[in-house]
Amino acid sequence: MHRRSYQTEGEGSFLSDIIKIAIGVFIGGLAAAFTYEAILALRAEIALRKVQEEIKAQTDRIEKQDARRRQVEAEARDAAEREAEQLRSARALANRLETERQQRKDAAWAKFYQPSPSCKIDPGTTACANEHMIARKRFEGQYVDR
Repeated sequence: MHRRSYQTEGEGSFLSDIIKIAIGVFIGGLAAAFTYEAILALRAEIALRKVQEEIKAQTDRIEKQDARRRQVEAEARDAAEREAEQLRSARALANRLETERQQRKDAAWAKFYQPSPSCKIDPGTTACANEHMIARKRFEGQYVDR
């Protein structure tokens, strides 16, 4: 018989080595699975942060656009109010000037036309009406507003 130079272990020892290797492979597989899960969770967290940053940036852009739009609307509203006020002032001035012009014209007409004594007594006669129309035409032709 031949003698071996190394000592062999028994079959029980071989089976325990196989179980140790299997447990090592199982634990390594679990570690790999947990690591993969951790990497996926990290990627998801990074993606979530990017989405949150994009949402915040978009929200900021929308708020700035809204602020600009409100500012433009306020400026347009102010301009429209100023224009309306100017228009009201111009109309009031035009009305006042027209009223003053009409008062001056009425005063000039009162100085210009003095009805005859018979028309003062009965202004409803045809002769008085004709006299009034002739005087009015002459007045309108000569009147110049000063």
